[in-house]
Amino acid sequence: MASPRLALDPKPIKKGDSVPQAVSAVAAAEPRRIGRTTLVRLAVYYVIAGAALLGLNRLVAELPTAVSEGKGPFPGWADAALQMISALVLVLPMALVYVRTRTRHKYDASLVQTVIVLPITVAAVLIVVQNSLALAFSLAGIVAAVRFRNTLKESRDAVYIFGSLGIGFSTGVHQLEIALVLSLLFSAVELVLWKYDIGVADHTETLCKFCGNEAGTQAEVISTATPEQMNGAPGPRDLKLRVFVADLGPARRALEPALTDLAKRWEFVGASEGEEDRYLDYTVHLKKRGSPDQLSGELLGRCGAQVVKLAIEPVSAEPVTPGH
Repeated sequence: MASPRLALDPKPIKKGDSVPQAVSAVAAAEPRRIGRTTLVRLAVYYVIAGAALLGLNRLVAELPTAVSEGKGPFPGWADAALQMISALVLVLPMALVYVRTRTRHKYDASLVQTVIVLPITVAAVLIVVQNSLALAFSLAGIVAAVRFRNTLKESRDAVYIFGSLGIGFSTGVHQLEIALVLSLLFSAVELVLWKYDIGVADHTETLCKFCGNEAGTQAEVISTATPEQMNGAPGPRDLKLRVFVADLGPARRALEPALTDLAKRWEFVGASEGEEDRYLDYTVHLKKRGSPDQLSGELLGRCGAQVVKLAIEPVSAEPVTPGH
């Protein structure tokens, strides 16, 4: 039997389950796994990069003033290059975290390029305009004349833009320690939020993670419900899913992990194998922010090699006989 994501045991959550049982199952959902390789790579990278950059900046600070400020035989571009390279080195882990925590459909290649290049440019601009009010006003006029528009796939991706700006500002004003702490803390917080699905899961699941099962139970009990839902009838997020596949076994092994990620709960109904058609039937309860179109697109994207086509329809409520 299939094991949905929100179940404590292999038994799926059914419509007749009580609210406390459903909420306990929600809270018991296992978090995502980051992976030891990712954590080791980030840790080693930060240790080596931090030691190298801090050592170079300390070495520059120990040089004579005429050399470190570019007034001697060494030009000022050397210090500027060091700050821009520092910005690049410290923003690369943030780009890695973005790639690691996004699915193929939510991944935005242009955002990765922007996050990597933006702090280098910001650091260079700050080095140019520092201690020069006239240059600062000239730059403001140039920037005001240039207009561009970029629509992010997800609004939460904007934090990566702000993070890369922060690193660019810090390195541009020679505050490498602040840039290092910002990069390290940003990457750690993003990984934790992704691991525990904070900000993406629905209200009840997030409340259970923050405040425990009891708070989630109370929130679920006082939540608004339609009369049909109060009577146990299916709601608008309950769907019948029929997946036409090439091979039943491999298709089911590919589909069910995807359903675990995409649906709040699901249940395997049955399978059929004929001469022309092979298909799998499921009942699915979508997350609050989910939609049939999103479910269809995600399943086709993740399991395209196994899925021939999908048929999705709402679960129709059975008429209630008066007097029963």
